[in-house]
Amino acid sequence: MATSFRTFLFLLQLLLFFVASSAEANDPRETYLVQMKVGGHRYGSSSGHQELLGEVLDDDSTIEDAFIYSYSESFTGLAARLTQSECQKLRRRREVLEVSRSRDLKLQTTRSWDFMNLTLEAERNPENESDLVVAVIDTGIWPYSEVFSSDSPPPPGWENKCEDITCNNKIVGARSYYPGKEKYKWIEEKSVIDVTGHGTHVASIVAGRKVEKASYFGLAEGTMRGGVPNAKIAVYKTCWNVIRLDGTESQVCREHDVVKAIDQAILDKVDIISFSQGIKYTQLQEDKISWAFLRALNNGILTSAAAGNTGKYHEVVNAAPWVMTVAASLKDRFFETKLELEGEDKPIVVYDTINTFETQDSFYPLLREKAPAELIRKRELIAESKIHPISSNDENDEGKDVLVPFSKIKLLDKAIKERAKGAIVLGKELHDFNETKKLQFPIASIFLDKLKKAKLEKYYRKHQGKGSVKIHKTEEIAREEGWVPTVAKISSRGPSCDKFLANILKPDIAAPGLDIIAGWPENVNLLSDDVPSNGYRHLRFNIMSGTSMACPHATGLALYLKSFTNSWSPSAVKSALMTTSTEMTDEGNEFAYGSGHLNAAKVLDPGLVYETHYQDYIDYMCKQGYNTEKLRSDAGSDKIDCSKTEIDPKADLNYPTMTARVPLDAPFEEIFRRTVTNVYDGESTYRGEINYRGDKDFDNIIVDPPQLQFSELGQTKTFTVTVTGTSKPNWKAGKAFMTRNTWLTWTEIDGSRKVRSPIVIYSVKEPEACSLIPKT
Repeated sequence: MATSFRTFLFLLQLLLFFVASSAEANDPRETYLVQMKVGGHRYGSSSGHQELLGEVLDDDSTIEDAFIYSYSESFTGLAARLTQSECQKLRRRREVLEVSRSRDLKLQTTRSWDFMNLTLEAERNPENESDLVVAVIDTGIWPYSEVFSSDSPPPPGWENKCEDITCNNKIVGARSYYPGKEKYKWIEEKSVIDVTGHGTHVASIVAGRKVEKASYFGLAEGTMRGGVPNAKIAVYKTCWNVIRLDGTESQVCREHDVVKAIDQAILDKVDIISFSQGIKYTQLQEDKISWAFLRALNNGILTSAAAGNTGKYHEVVNAAPWVMTVAASLKDRFFETKLELEGEDKPIVVYDTINTFETQDSFYPLLREKAPAELIRKRELIAESKIHPISSNDENDEGKDVLVPFSKIKLLDKAIKERAKGAIVLGKELHDFNETKKLQFPIASIFLDKLKKAKLEKYYRKHQGKGSVKIHKTEEIAREEGWVPTVAKISSRGPSCDKFLANILKPDIAAPGLDIIAGWPENVNLLSDDVPSNGYRHLRFNIMSGTSMACPHATGLALYLKSFTNSWSPSAVKSALMTTSTEMTDEGNEFAYGSGHLNAAKVLDPGLVYETHYQDYIDYMCKQGYNTEKLRSDAGSDKIDCSKTEIDPKADLNYPTMTARVPLDAPFEEIFRRTVTNVYDGESTYRGEINYRGDKDFDNIIVDPPQLQFSELGQTKTFTVTVTGTSKPNWKAGKAFMTRNTWLTWTEIDGSRKVRSPIVIYSVKEPEACSLIPKT
């Protein structure tokens, strides 16, 4: 029987493969980004792009079928649906720099603001806040939520532009980028309405209006609000639900759509971009989105972006130095769910389940199933399937709560219809689900991994099959006093595999990203797709986790700072967030969390900032050996010329952190040259101090000069930091080296300001993850 069923599955997969292959053969076009050279030809405008396209199309093709977008601000070129022969023709054109396939991006999916010290009582500038606009490039928005309302008008000079919905005083822009020419079956219509919840959640974290008595079925009850509740939101929807050629349902976020959204955000003159998406295994030479963010920066727009959710070293995304890359941290509270065992002092406690149903009113006896590993508690009903039966051992029982393997979780659909009251769900592995995914089920439930399941079975054997249990409602627990922020295990880490970014510490900063309660579309299921549906439970708020949630916290704090200092450059805002951050103590080191944890209590008065401007990034890329013609097109300027720049692999930026890669097991001397700008309106003197925690991983660090004296606002001072030592293996099981938990702090003499910058010297062998990046 099992063999014949597997054969059937194989034949079905084979049939699907041939159907998909046949469909692809009938439509050989793919979406490409065509990057043009800057200047020297007549094809630089939208009409020029279409003229060029018309010259290379096959005989049976039309411009209307092929052309998608022309870009004016974020990218030098166009997007089009092309055949292989048309691609080859374009690549041979002297006006074309390169033709690359548009790639898929992935979404990097209360009291979190209080935890960052941005409380309801914090100093505010509501009038200036209401003049700020955040661009949220995501899955759209649920405009009917009360969190997206405002009493103040749009910013002066702002032109409301909303597709499919009516703009209001909070949502002042809403556009969608519908990849209708792609080879998918569309589940949703072209609209800015959010049908997944991700974009609504992100937007409400940044700028949601204050809503009192918000909670998730009584959990995390309090006042829900965004970091800048008076700011405005411009929505750019680039992610869509589709059915792929193989029949699977998924979410698609296409690269060319994102670039177009950035293009429009620049034209709209937004104040900041919040971007909770990313592409793994890419580098700057191929990353059209990161270069679009540099163009945004050249227009005074800072980008805050998610670091990624793989939890692995060398897999940080959005790592360009002009982007603020945000890691995810834990909050000062966590969710705890208990399975109480009658007659035992200690319950089974889990942290990966959220049970919003009330604690059961009594203990219920456990009954053994035919299969020894599966237990049944006597209460209300059993679900049943022809392939995987889950049935009672007593036909006369009126009902049960069933304990089922997670692999058979879809059976709960039937159990719900039969009025089941609860379930204990079993996993086969230790820690089946990482901390980003809190399992929720449509009935009172608790999830037990392999270790916790063994405890339950031990209890069952001890009581000879007569034990009883009680599922408790999840509780929110405060961490112990003195707890220091910790980076989430799922947050992607540096260093970047990109050779151009070897001397840049990424991520830049950490922000709350786990168990975040925020706005949610009331028409969207609260549960994830891998558990049975729960159509009758909808709510205005939901709990989500990931760097997708950390990113808007950093976006919100940057906007909060801009409401007081709107004339500051993007790099000054980013520097202030980084140098005033709270020190973190994770074993994971700075490649997990960057400068530290965001701290709103100090960000308005950083004292000194590290400024890095557009031209500094261009000069840096030239010194790193970036091709002049490619750089002109990527940055969108024909004035760039790297030919006279001496290549220097140790080239550095005026960055708030100091990082260098060195050979392993060898002496090193690294010199960092930095310039700081005084942003305090008065006289001040700072003393440079080197601090480290734990083992000393260097021989000596010299700061020259050791003191900096300022007499006026805007004054600059330059200093050097020289680090010497030997890169003896001390990291990654003796296979790498790193100066861990070491930093320079400029401490104000007779004052309270401190400007902290991590110092990271490291040696690593190229990991397997880096080999996945195409070499160029």
